[in-house]
Amino acid sequence: MTPQPNFATPSVNTFPGNFNSFLKPEINKPGGLSDYVVLKSFKEGALVIPYNKIVRVEAAKSYSMFYFADGTRFFSSHNLSYHARQLDSRFFQRIHKSHIVNLSQVKEVITDKVKKVMLYDGSLIEVSRRKASSFVRLFKVMMAASF
Repeated sequence: MTPQPNFATPSVNTFPGNFNSFLKPEINKPGGLSDYVVLKSFKEGALVIPYNKIVRVEAAKSYSMFYFADGTRFFSSHNLSYHARQLDSRFFQRIHKSHIVNLSQVKEVITDKVKKVMLYDGSLIEVSRRKASSFVRLFKVMMAASF
């Protein structure tokens, strides 16, 4: 069994008895439900993970493998397309048919003949030709906005 990440926070360790609160999450509130994703697995159950702990998501046939900042992994029972819809596009970008990356984890974009992304955990991921120009443009805008 894959080691479980330990991301328990005081604000999200149990579900309230009233599930109506989940229907309208407070989007602009820091630490609100919009900052988390619920991951499900057949063997390992479900986890509530903050966005900032996710480094990347990789396709594994009809399943997905989540890689976390602390080096642990989580095998999800959903495919990558499901997670592409589930994850917030302000924080995550699908750069290849087999990869979604957390934009805050991108260290640099290597712009050779084949574009690649270097992540802070040391991963080097190829960007697809179709998505390369839009991703490089987005990354430059993000870098300019951070200064």
